[in-house]
Amino acid sequence: MNINEIFTRERAALAPLAGITDSVYRRICAEYGARPVMTEMVSSDGYIRGHGSDKTLRLLRFRASERPLGFQFFGSDPAILAEAARRSLEFDPDFIDLNAGCPMKKVVGRGAGSALLLDHANLARIVEGVVRSAGSVPVSVKIRSGWDHESINAVETARVCEQSGASAVIVHPRTRSQLFSGHSDWSVIHAVKEAVSVPVIGSGDIRAAEDASRMLAETGADSVMIGRGAMGRPWIFRQVAEHLAGRPVPPAPGLDERFDLAVRHMETLAAEVSEKFSVLNMRKFFGWYSKGMVGGAEFRQRVFTALTMDEVRRVVDEFRGAELEGGDHDASLPDTEEEMD
Repeated sequence: MNINEIFTRERAALAPLAGITDSVYRRICAEYGARPVMTEMVSSDGYIRGHGSDKTLRLLRFRASERPLGFQFFGSDPAILAEAARRSLEFDPDFIDLNAGCPMKKVVGRGAGSALLLDHANLARIVEGVVRSAGSVPVSVKIRSGWDHESINAVETARVCEQSGASAVIVHPRTRSQLFSGHSDWSVIHAVKEAVSVPVIGSGDIRAAEDASRMLAETGADSVMIGRGAMGRPWIFRQVAEHLAGRPVPPAPGLDERFDLAVRHMETLAAEVSEKFSVLNMRKFFGWYSKGMVGGAEFRQRVFTALTMDEVRRVVDEFRGAELEGGDHDASLPDTEEEMD
């Protein structure tokens, strides 16, 4: 697919979020209109040096209903990243994305992620190598605004990516030092869009449909991407699509619909991985799905201590019918390293 067919102004993309955007959740977001979706961040070193049964390889598995889909790789060795891209073509991704923005210590400490914002020479080698290996498959690069507020260099970084052959640049306009705190500076997206000719995708602080249209208008971005705003809220993609089409924004689903979705999510994950994994992994999702419900704190406490799907189903059935409006609003879960892009 052409990069302009993958990222469009009519739909919002789903950002890669480690520990969250697995294949099951990507499918759910795609059902609600996310386009494209991306895998969780994949270690190029782990992929090349691992074996067929390890977690890294499983991260690349997807279903046709997720398309268009991109594989996101991170690393610092141009040769290994190029080989990872080459090998991944056997799975037929629609595009490949390179992570040059992750701020976490375990990634930055290896010279990857946001560390590449400080090493444009290596970033250029990486992009050039991956573009050669990817052949006709488009390559995008996800960047941040800079290392800290004293070194905002997103424009220079984007130019390096474009000159090295990248088909698009995804801009999360926070610095590495901000991590995920504070506000993203959308003016950085605008500056990047003015500086390069390849498509620019804006990301950061899109929490509602109106935020998506405002970002497009203020920055001139070609498309938008949603990360934390989609955690446990896949319907935001439908809301964005309707709003961008000039139609009324549909309301968020009621509690019964959210519970039906959560249980389906849990059951699908159990069928594809294991019941134990599903029950543990779904705790954060049940927290998000139940945000604002009456008795939400008690509901979450009981779901978070359940050990089987039958236990979770019993808790859900007991709380069906609880009102959302006027309920507690403490369901925002703390961000962790494992949950971020």
